Amino acid sequence: MSLPAEAALQLPPQMLVQPYRHEKTLFGILATLSIIFWILLTVGTIGIVWLYMAFIYLFVLFAHSALISYLKGNAVSIDESQFPDLHHRIAACCKQLGIPVVPESYLMTGDGMLNAFATRFLRRYYIVLLSDVVDALDDDPEAVNFYIGHELGHIHRKHIANAWWMGPVLIMPLLGAAYRRAQEYSCDLYGRACCARQESATRALAVLAAGTRRWKDLNIDAYVRQCEQTGGFWMSVNELASDYPWLCKRVAHLHNPGQKLPSRHPLAWLLSIFMPRLGLGPAGPLLSMMMLIFIVGVLAAIAIPTYQDYKAKAEVAPLFLYGDAITKATTEYYKAEEVLPEDLSGIPLQAPEGLQGPAELDNENGNIQLTLQNKAIIIYSPSIDEDEELVWSCSTTLPAGAIPKGFDCESLVGSGAPSGLEGLFGLGRRQGQP
Repeated sequence: MSLPAEAALQLPPQMLVQPYRHEKTLFGILATLSIIFWILLTVGTIGIVWLYMAFIYLFVLFAHSALISYLKGNAVSIDESQFPDLHHRIAACCKQLGIPVVPESYLMTGDGMLNAFATRFLRRYYIVLLSDVVDALDDDPEAVNFYIGHELGHIHRKHIANAWWMGPVLIMPLLGAAYRRAQEYSCDLYGRACCARQESATRALAVLAAGTRRWKDLNIDAYVRQCEQTGGFWMSVNELASDYPWLCKRVAHLHNPGQKLPSRHPLAWLLSIFMPRLGLGPAGPLLSMMMLIFIVGVLAAIAIPTYQDYKAKAEVAPLFLYGDAITKATTEYYKAEEVLPEDLSGIPLQAPEGLQGPAELDNENGNIQLTLQNKAIIIYSPSIDEDEELVWSCSTTLPAGAIPKGFDCESLVGSGAPSGLEGLFGLGRRQGQP
């Protein structure tokens, strides 16, 4: 595409572009959370985190240098002597948006990819236009300004500069992806500000929708009507986890800024709360869903055994309370009679569920034994302390992990997880047993 330099200057008067209505609010929330995150991380690691950040910075620096080296070695630098029409368009768009320093710009083949992108390396910004989209717009070269303005919008709004320190909180469900979508809407407004005609901005997005040839025949009104399908559950879930709004919505915002779009499905909002933003383009929502399933699986693997242990301990607790009550009543009898009772029939305590029968007193050694329905036993052994007081020591054949907190009782089978509770009160019966 070769145009006279003056064609690049046919732009509306210089204007201050207002970002998309939600971007500033989302930035404020996420920036605040980012500052809190870094303060807590710095305090929690006594500043050591910044040593690690220095190593991470060096790694990212070397990795990113590969892209910049590739551009300088393979792409075509856009300047006064090379594609001057594009150079003048980029300079005019920078002037239009109030960007004082024109970023280095390159044109490279996209191998069929229809897009453009901006990046930053060592405090210097770069814009890369892909030849496929530039060539596709031969019939409306003004639409190329939209791509230029869109990428300049990322630079002007400091989306690229803020990415590193806001990165940790941008993985947050809902908020992170919502902020990225707001950025795209804002940059579309920047692209529109660089287009002399609204139709050119709309056509620029039409190329992304219909490809390098069919975009010319795209019925914009019909394409905008596709937005009516975006309010369903699955459409809403995938958009809420994505960095990019649906393309038909972006076209609608440019084609008719005041048009009311369908609301997202309420259940999609609820599900998306648990879907972290992974920021991996079209695959992002799918990977977010896989991450959600993984997280749910891990939590279930932790929560289910924990709940079963808690439930088992809760069922055992009344038995230990019963045992404590029996020993207390026996102690009172001993204080009055100075001898242990012959049996426990005179103690008016009803045995709780979970026992095979009432407590039994061994007349030979004074032990009080509780026999559980799962054949485990709890034994209370009496002794006289140095103050001539009757005291009791507790032991049980239950695993140590099965003894509820607050009860001083020694397990006769050692410590460990309460894996021996399966038979208690019929929990975890094996197949084939009643």
